[in-house]
This record gives sequence, C-alpha cells and structure tokens, in this order.
Amino acid sequence: MEKKKYSIKEDFSMLALLIIPVGVAVNFVGGQLASLLKLPMYLDTIGTIFASMLCGPWVGAVTGALTNIVTGIANPVNFAFIPVNVLAGLVTGFLARGKMFSVWWKWILSMLIMAVVSIISSAPIVVLVYGGVTGSGTSLITAAAMAAGANIWAAFFGTEGIFTVLDRIISFLICWAVIKVIPARTLVKFGCGSNYIKDNK
Repeated sequence: MEKKKYSIKEDFSMLALLIIPVGVAVNFVGGQLASLLKLPMYLDTIGTIFASMLCGPWVGAVTGALTNIVTGIANPVNFAFIPVNVLAGLVTGFLARGKMFSVWWKWILSMLIMAVVSIISSAPIVVLVYGGVTGSGTSLITAAAMAAGANIWAAFFGTEGIFTVLDRIISFLICWAVIKVIPARTLVKFGCGSNYIKDNK
C-alpha cells in the first residue's frame, strides 16, 4: 500500500483555524500579565505551544507570528521577536508530531530543547539590537547583572538560561492540563490530537 503523502494544507483544518486566534489571545493576555507585573518570564508563548501541541508545527508557527504582529502594534519591540515565536511553534509542533510529550522524561527533554532554541534565537536580537535590555522582567535582571560587571552575553545567557526553561515548563504544564480535559472525540480532529487520547481515557 502506497504511503499517503503529507500535506501542510491538511494541518489547517477548520478547528485548527479556530485555534489560531484563541492562541494569539492567550499569548497576548499572558504577555501583558508578565509585562505589567514585571515577571522574570514572558508567558507569551502559551497559546503558540498549545496550538503546536494540538495542530502541529505550521499552525503553531502562524500563531506565533500573528501574536508578535498583533502585540507589535502596541509595542514595536515585539516585531523583532517574530522569528523567536515562529521557531517556538515549529519546534514544539515537530516534537508533538514525534510523540515527545508521551512520557515524563521525553517532555523534560522537550522543554530543554524548546528553551535552548528560544534562547539561541533571541540572543542576537536582545544583545545586538537592544543592548541586552528590552524592558521585560528578565531584562531587568540582565541589566542588574551587567551593572554588577558581568559581560552582556554572560548576563543574558545566565538570566535567560534559568527563566526561559521555567517559562517553557509553566507554559507546557498549562497546555497539558487543558489538553487532558479535552474529550477524545474532539482530540482526534486535530493533527496531533490522537497522541494524547490514551491520557484522556
């Protein structure tokens, strides 16, 4: 039997298209909350991770890109980070498609991979474009480290290395909690939804 050829178009089902604006809204609320409270985390990829875990990498990437476009209207700094949120969607989606969220040790590894990709992709933007300070909660810690004499790169990676991992773990756990209460009959309608059905029986 000939193997069915994969089509990106199939990822964008009607349900997936409905998930995208929900993901953007969740990202916006999470990002605003973190910004207002000056939390040492971003919380602006929860919706991207959720869309990626359910619908795959391409839906997650679109969710991430639209998030930064929408939030960039109010805060132009976010336009520069479009690639970071897009990569977050792609990486999470491919991990989901590879069933990397099936057992605890795989999702711990996935959290590390997601965090490393985000740190590496955001480093040149934060350091070279904004001089290490973007106004976020983590930037305040980075600025404090620089004021204490730390190298800008060391200050950035030292801060982001801790809080980005924590941010991804919190974001994933929120998404996982929501997915676990979605009925199996609904999960099967999403591109990667069937990967979580055994946990919802």
